[in-house]
Amino acid sequence: MMHHVNNLKKLLWKSFFSITILFAILTISTKGYAQVSPSSFKISGKVVDASGIAVSGATIAEKGTLTATASEKDGSFSLPVSSSKAILAISFIGYENKEININGKKFLDVKLQLSSNELSQVVVVGYGTQRKGEVTSAITSLKTEDFNKGNISDPVGLLQGKVAGLNIINAAGGDPNSNLQIQLRGVSTLSGGTGPLIIIDGVLGSDLNSVNIEEIESIDVLKDGSAAAIYGTRGTNGVIIITTKKAKIGTHSLEFSTYASTQTVTKKLRNLNATEYRSLLKTLYPGREGEFDHGANTDWFKEITRRPTDQYYNIAFSGGAEKFSYRAAINYRTGMGLLKNNSNDRIQAKISISQKEFNNKLNIDYSLTYAHTNRKYADTWALQQAFRYNPTEPVYDTANKAAGSYYRNAGPFDYYNPVALINEKTNEGSEDVLTGSANLKYTIVKGVNFNVLGSIIRGSNEFGYYEGRYYPIGLGNNGTAAKGAGTNTSKLLEISTDVRKSFGDHNLQAVAGYSYQDGSNSNIYASNSNFDTDLFGYNNLGAGYGLSAGTARLNSYKEANKLIAFFGRLTYNYKNKYLFTASARYEGSSRFGTNNKWGTFPAVSVGWRVKEEGFLANAQWLSELKLRAGYGITGNQDIGNYRSLQLLTTGGRFLYNGQWVTTYPPASNPNPNLKWERKAELNIGADFGILKNKISGSFDYYIRNTSDLLWTYSVPVPPNVYNQIYTNVGKMRNTGIELTINTKPVSTSNFNWNSSIIYSQNRNKLVSFSDTSRGYQLTDLKQGWLGSDLQTWTHQIIEGGPIGNFVAVVYKGIDKNGNAIFDDKNKDSVITDADRQVIANAYPKFQLSFSNTFQYKNFDFNVFFRGVFGNHVLNMHRMYFENYSYFSNKNILLSANDYPNFKGKAEYSSRYIEDASYIKLDNITLGYNFKVNNKVFKKARIYITGQQLMTITKYKGVDPEITLSGLNPGVDDYSYYPRTKKYTIGINVGF
Repeated sequence: MMHHVNNLKKLLWKSFFSITILFAILTISTKGYAQVSPSSFKISGKVVDASGIAVSGATIAEKGTLTATASEKDGSFSLPVSSSKAILAISFIGYENKEININGKKFLDVKLQLSSNELSQVVVVGYGTQRKGEVTSAITSLKTEDFNKGNISDPVGLLQGKVAGLNIINAAGGDPNSNLQIQLRGVSTLSGGTGPLIIIDGVLGSDLNSVNIEEIESIDVLKDGSAAAIYGTRGTNGVIIITTKKAKIGTHSLEFSTYASTQTVTKKLRNLNATEYRSLLKTLYPGREGEFDHGANTDWFKEITRRPTDQYYNIAFSGGAEKFSYRAAINYRTGMGLLKNNSNDRIQAKISISQKEFNNKLNIDYSLTYAHTNRKYADTWALQQAFRYNPTEPVYDTANKAAGSYYRNAGPFDYYNPVALINEKTNEGSEDVLTGSANLKYTIVKGVNFNVLGSIIRGSNEFGYYEGRYYPIGLGNNGTAAKGAGTNTSKLLEISTDVRKSFGDHNLQAVAGYSYQDGSNSNIYASNSNFDTDLFGYNNLGAGYGLSAGTARLNSYKEANKLIAFFGRLTYNYKNKYLFTASARYEGSSRFGTNNKWGTFPAVSVGWRVKEEGFLANAQWLSELKLRAGYGITGNQDIGNYRSLQLLTTGGRFLYNGQWVTTYPPASNPNPNLKWERKAELNIGADFGILKNKISGSFDYYIRNTSDLLWTYSVPVPPNVYNQIYTNVGKMRNTGIELTINTKPVSTSNFNWNSSIIYSQNRNKLVSFSDTSRGYQLTDLKQGWLGSDLQTWTHQIIEGGPIGNFVAVVYKGIDKNGNAIFDDKNKDSVITDADRQVIANAYPKFQLSFSNTFQYKNFDFNVFFRGVFGNHVLNMHRMYFENYSYFSNKNILLSANDYPNFKGKAEYSSRYIEDASYIKLDNITLGYNFKVNNKVFKKARIYITGQQLMTITKYKGVDPEITLSGLNPGVDDYSYYPRTKKYTIGINVGF
């Protein structure tokens, strides 16, 4: 296997340099070789920037020829040219290109202006920053103006569709308490965590809920191994670095922003209404309608939902002088759910202070952030019951006091009153997150800094749960209550030294440091039942009689983990053309076995700014061309605590010396060899700009090989003390392509049009998950157990196949008796699991997004489309309710009438696995920026935004954007929460 990988790497490197040489030849040929006459004139000069500082390494070329040179350390240059009327073309990374007609002069003073293009943008990398033109890894950087707009509560939502290879999924629809799912460059693990490392203002492992979206200045996504390896065992799933706004020296400002938002249901399950229900009763049960028709006309979905409205208010003020500056912000947001009794209200506050001492050699940045969230959780079971419930039954029955005056049908119907489910249950909680950090930077000598970062994150949460005596599930229990609380703490200390020096044409950056992180969390939970009154809810647990009956529960736990690391990175470039970066992290984690506590995670990447070569200096149509290649190794330690240790559990009891003694048998085998999942990634890419960057973008191709995959394997007892062990065995591969193209079709004084297209694709393969030499053997993994009356599985993973395959029998139609016909693959006249085939895969074949921004004078208009193609979804609602067999005790889908001859019941087959490709109109924003020119206002803007306005898809369910987490992705199950369209109007004012 390693032989093939090495051959592949050699082939890719050969292709990389072959393409480079070919591109250079083609570029030269398109321009044509100029006929350079013998040099008859020599021009000298000096290149400086706008401040008069010498620019070393600038390219000076005679236009129309191949004659070129580079400026020296002091900015000087000398170049023989064809005549005294020659034209010079001068260029340098981060500055505007310039052309000068010599006009007989023998010496030129050349002043370059900083460029506003992307190459001069600052990109945040691991433990430092770089200009975009110097970056040699796959990193996407977004500023405030690039973010998604509108009513967004999760910071990750700012990035949805904006970063090639970053798959962000809103799997929970309009639930205000849901979090977006994040997956970068496919799935790389069987059992470990899949979320990226979150860093906010340098603090590793930050809580996304603690950051105010309005205070985010930039987000940088480190995508490949060469960029993320410096974060070691937490870099496998990528790194998202968030930088918040800071005070600007010498300015004082006050900012206020607010918006109001309302929502409507995008689509809901279309079941039978009362009229349709009665009509079908007459068809299927003639003469028996009275058994099922209870006289009402109830829209159960309407009874448990509402039209949500949200509000948001934010105020920020900042100021300061050279030695001291500050910024403070506070915001409040209400988030109302579509379901009644479902909400998320949050308040966030932050203050940051910057201080300079000792002749500005010492810089200290302090930050304190606080976030408080109140949640009322959605009861998605009530949504499912609203779908099933008979629409001819009323909501209330005042005569039924035993059920709290809710209508209750004790007949054959398998459901519970959805209004009672909502009204008679309390499920709420609150969270507090406090983050404090201090960052000290001391300049030892110019270009050499000593840094210390210390931070602490303290989180706490509590929840309360109460089912009243009239809660329809378990009616007669006289109430069930539960209450819990938890805390988590993360302490971080990082000490580092960084160096930035230039020696003529040689530019060097280096950083080396030490990192220590300590985390802990604890939780307590208690429950009781059978109360005399509902008055106290979950706030009087001891009053329940379940305590004396032995049915009350009480448990608690505490966990802790530690990470210690040493890290370093060296960045070098020659004349800003030849770029090199190497990094390494040596890290130890308490989560791994005693034999594998420590690991090394190296990375290397190179870049070549081909455009700065002399042979391309006159290719004026080409603004930028940089070729990149990187290789890095990262790990995944997101497996929970104590997996390498032997754990005990509570067992039976035995009589010893007249007393009953509890036993504690093993619950796991110890594994001193347990270690991180190891991902080795090769990335080859290019950054380009054409026609003065009117067209620009990037391309990346990657190969991710993950080894030492963690899974639970069966082992014999003895010699083992337990029949399973969690250990490293498997291998997985992901390959993919990412392409981003940005264009500026129109740019005038009054009108500008910017557009972007982002394309990505990923292919996954489980190479192996067995090691017979060590006794760990698996033939396949069957996932997605359906339970209920189906008792079957949906997904199968085999060696050589991808994650996410739906494996089912193939549906062929309906026979004359109304039964489903399935493909008898093995021709034995019996349909069994042996007849299953791979139907489709839940993961998309490719993803595409398209954004356009138009600016006309003070107006701006943005429209954003996002598409996912080739993904498939199992539509469980159709599987269960698109037939008449359930009509005797449940409501069904209206689409069941499209198959009147079908007499079968729910069966898992290819019939219900649908192509769920889609295109969404994610966002439309129209804004107006007022002209302000007075001492009070600095800026003023008003805008309106529409989100999730339209979905184009052939999928027949509620929404094709379904969860891709776990090993059974793409299942549209009962726990759906309808998606909503959002309409927002807001203002931003600066004083």
